[in-house]
Amino acid sequence: MRRALGWAWNAFIVLAFSAYQYLVHTSVSTTQTGALYPILLWFPLAALALWVMVRASNKPVWFAALAAAGVAVYLVEHQERLGLAAVSGFSHATAYLFLLWYFGRTLMREREPLITRYARRVLGALPLDIVLITRRLTIAWCVFFAAQLIASALLYAFAPLEAWSFFINLLNFPLVAFMFMGQWVYRRVRYPDTARASIWQAIDAFTQDASLSSRAEVRSSRSSNL
Repeated sequence: MRRALGWAWNAFIVLAFSAYQYLVHTSVSTTQTGALYPILLWFPLAALALWVMVRASNKPVWFAALAAAGVAVYLVEHQERLGLAAVSGFSHATAYLFLLWYFGRTLMREREPLITRYARRVLGALPLDIVLITRRLTIAWCVFFAAQLIASALLYAFAPLEAWSFFINLLNFPLVAFMFMGQWVYRRVRYPDTARASIWQAIDAFTQDASLSSRAEVRSSRSSNL
């Protein structure tokens, strides 16, 4: 029951976030500024500030960064009416830079690739071929995150604002889902006889890993302050 409620809550968050991105894209593309516009403009920074208050370590650093981002958004909105586009681009870039760092750091020497760690958590002891697969998949996800950032920058520089907004807002989740499906198909076709976790198990492992890492950071921060 508790797991079902957890999945229902996660599904609600995904749907709500998708609706938010659709509304942002519509507002950016049509330059509409109604009663909903201020909510769309400041909601991401407010949500991030709430997360910092509850979960983050190094709160002064996070709040300083948020304050700087808020000032930048205010100035862009006040001078060019592009504050919503700035918030959208900032959120997209921050998310994928974090994911690129989060996955990429595990590819360093003497560290276990992130997806290898997920597979070990779900499947237990891993044969050598699974270790190789999961390392390649970790690299593939890093390439995907970097490609998202590069494509966003190129579209913003050379394409209409509507095309850039469509990419970072409406294509965001479909491209991530495509990567998950591509990962599953690759393993099924290339290594049909090996044990494999489902897509939902992979997502659950990622959620648990992120939660454990966050708790470890909080404990480390508290210990250093004692």
